[in-house]
Amino acid sequence: MFWKRDKGKKKERGVMGLGGSAVWYYLRRHYGLNGDEMVLLRRVESDGMIDDKPVTMIRIFNPAAAKEKDAAIEDYHSLDNHPDLILYEGHYCISRGEISDGKIEKR
Repeated sequence: MFWKRDKGKKKERGVMGLGGSAVWYYLRRHYGLNGDEMVLLRRVESDGMIDDKPVTMIRIFNPAAAKEKDAAIEDYHSLDNHPDLILYEGHYCISRGEISDGKIEKR
């Protein structure tokens, strides 16, 4: 069926902004970040599994800090070599446009 994820295939997405996303509202609600702060941040995501449940794995970083370190961040695993650049990290599921199940922690 078209709505089921292929469990054997992980999909990575490139660098994206936070604007207007469920992640934007999550960070505002849980960490008190404002729009001026979040507009400077970027996210990278990858499909994952936690407790046999499909989730979206996320890492949030500041691209200006990455540029200063001359770190080329292109996808989720690009940050494996630069853990000091990760500001927030975790996983989430979306239900009705909001993060319904997940945890994104400040590092």
